[in-house]
Amino acid sequence: KRNIYERSQETMSKQEEQKKEEKRELTEGNWLPLESNPIVLTKFAKRVGLPKGWEFCDIYGTDKELLGMVPQPCAAVVLLFTSSKELKTFKAEQRKEIEEKGQDLSKKLFYITQHDGIGNACGTIATIHAMTNCLDQFEPEGVVKKFMEEWKEKSPSDIGYGLLKAKDIQEVSEDAAESKDAQTATPDRMDNVAAHFIAFVHVEGVLYEMDGRKAFPINHGKTSSKAFLEDAAAVIKKNFFEVSKNGNFNMMALVKP
Repeated sequence: KRNIYERSQETMSKQEEQKKEEKRELTEGNWLPLESNPIVLTKFAKRVGLPKGWEFCDIYGTDKELLGMVPQPCAAVVLLFTSSKELKTFKAEQRKEIEEKGQDLSKKLFYITQHDGIGNACGTIATIHAMTNCLDQFEPEGVVKKFMEEWKEKSPSDIGYGLLKAKDIQEVSEDAAESKDAQTATPDRMDNVAAHFIAFVHVEGVLYEMDGRKAFPINHGKTSSKAFLEDAAAVIKKNFFEVSKNGNFNMMALVKP
């Protein structure tokens, strides 16, 4: 039988762990925002592990002719949009419907929750989502590979906390944000930037929306490598352009020309 001291130590240990969880504090990130610029995103992605030959390029619209200008293969789509009342309402209704009906999610998804303390890191998170969820096309290298291997068995929330502490990724992200290739002045790290980056990927034959500010990835149905770009554009047009008619949007594709 265990003595009173051992039981007491075990109880104290459990209480300490509970307090740690309850008082878990964010390491203040306050990351600088990345510009929606394929040159900036490509330089950042290459420095953190994007394999040779891959790059980001602009997508000029959702029409078939404009999508035909995007080089193939296309591994992911990144969308930048400005927040609006309409999009916030749509987001809330979408979450309610999914929570009521449920959805199937691949266990191969690498999904990062964007915690408040990280600041303007959505561009970095969208880029990492794009790089880590196209393993049928390529495997990331460098610090992203290291980060993915360290955190892939954890929950999205834990991965988000892990990113807060990933100073090697933050340093590269900040260099990219202040790059001479940026076409606009870098906002202050304490500024509340109204625009938000998300990514669209295809994993195990399904199109997913990866938005670290949402409660979970969104399953948008079946797709294929060949149909992915057009399928992603159709979802963006329906769920963003048509919902927020006065919003500002910018699309980029992760491609291998």
